[in-house]
Amino acid sequence: MDHMATQHSSNVTQVPQQLPIWPEQTRGFPNSLARSSLFTVANFRKGARAHFKRATIATLKGITITYSGEELRQDDEDAYLQILHCSRMQDLGTEVRFTAHSMLTELGWTKNSASYKRLVDCLDRLKATSIAVTVELPSGRENYTGSLIRSFRWREEHGNTPMREWKILLEPEIVALFQPSGYSRVDWKLRLTLPPLAKWLHSFYHTHKNCYPIKVETLHRLTGSDVKELRKFRYKLKLALQLLVDKGFFRAAQIDARSDLVVVERNLALAQE
Repeated sequence: MDHMATQHSSNVTQVPQQLPIWPEQTRGFPNSLARSSLFTVANFRKGARAHFKRATIATLKGITITYSGEELRQDDEDAYLQILHCSRMQDLGTEVRFTAHSMLTELGWTKNSASYKRLVDCLDRLKATSIAVTVELPSGRENYTGSLIRSFRWREEHGNTPMREWKILLEPEIVALFQPSGYSRVDWKLRLTLPPLAKWLHSFYHTHKNCYPIKVETLHRLTGSDVKELRKFRYKLKLALQLLVDKGFFRAAQIDARSDLVVVERNLALAQE
């Protein structure tokens, strides 16, 4: 009987998992990741990256993230957003195929050997991760534990096109982070025009329909900024907020001098449904 039960359970058909289908001009991203310091705002060219082992990542209340791996920055988030985008049209757990050339085109990176190496490095970091994300919900808690990328491989042909064919696998269980109220659609074209801190703010505020005031100190912690002095971070934050106003993402944005609260107003005409 035990053998028959085991045989029967092994024949149970697994229901395919698929990411939501978002429009071509946007990129889907879990709110839990956007509301954290998992992808920091340090410049990708700047300094050695930290290494974490079961580290607790700074998050908003209601989210817990434990992370092992190399420090991830906004260029890694760019690459990850594009990988998720390519993966949304097929079942998770099946190989996603693309060319390095097409990926660099979508990312807006210069097509040269340095960019190819940068892309390989990003994918190496995303694969060599272990992450546990727990989100508090009205009905209970939702968790994902695994890697950001299960595996990737590439094949290089002789000639002038290095690393031509790429194949990537995502963990099927990552769909848990893409519940209808658990992810946001990020304006891709605008994101690619922004420097790191503005990119982080852009993703973060995409996850809020109502943008409540938030302390500068809290944003300093959530962005994972390597700027140690709060006054220097505040200056950089003002510039990033103004840039997002100039780009039309915010109607208005300011840091209240008395409370040190960041107060912003989204441009609802550009807000994604």
